[in-house]
Amino acid sequence: MVQEVSLAKGSRRLDFRTTIDWQERHKLLKVAFPVRIHTDEALHEIQFGYIKRPNHRSRPFDADRFEVPNHKWTALIEENRGCAVLNDCKYGVNVVGDTIKLTLLKSALAPDMHADQGEQTFTYALCVWQGPFVDSDVVREGYELNAPLMVVPGDGGTQSLFTVDAPNVILETVKPAEDGSADVVLRLYEAKRAAVRCSLTTTLPIVSACTVDMLETVVHEELPVADGTISLDLGPFEVKTVRLRV
Repeated sequence: MVQEVSLAKGSRRLDFRTTIDWQERHKLLKVAFPVRIHTDEALHEIQFGYIKRPNHRSRPFDADRFEVPNHKWTALIEENRGCAVLNDCKYGVNVVGDTIKLTLLKSALAPDMHADQGEQTFTYALCVWQGPFVDSDVVREGYELNAPLMVVPGDGGTQSLFTVDAPNVILETVKPAEDGSADVVLRLYEAKRAAVRCSLTTTLPIVSACTVDMLETVVHEELPVADGTISLDLGPFEVKTVRLRV
């Protein structure tokens, strides 16, 4: 196993870039982060939000649960601080007390006798912060670990097609409309269980905007647009889909 542990200047995220030639049988490789956070629940990211699960085994069904799924991060928080273990492709985790344990590799022989065999490359990270969870950068850090900045030759200037002024609102999808028109469909969600009013701004020459459902059927006919800016209200974990007519 070769591992590079790095801490970028000005960052509160410690990255563990790992390459391992895995040839084990009937073994499980986990990494454990014991932290000094006092809480009885862990936060596990799922699609469009997170779910709280107990970090104790006082109930029979908690004791029977070996591990649970997470997407990009699992966190332990107090009112004024917290920490999270992030990953770019490892989705099994268990939290016992104040220790976050991420499953990295396994070697069960059934149903696949060659599961995880060979060279594996992945990155996980530890992110810490001071202050309440709603003010933390853990959601952004999770996205940046999984979708790092891509640099290509050229000069695109400094213009951004879309901006959202609320850090807990994620612009998750930008896509063409399914009906083949020139319309653009955006999907946003609130990531920290906190209702918010935000402004979505675009540099596209849009004519009008409306909210639609997941099938892109119009829900509200029009949204007010002023100089390319649309005001949106999102409830906790709400998913909102906006259609822009250009």
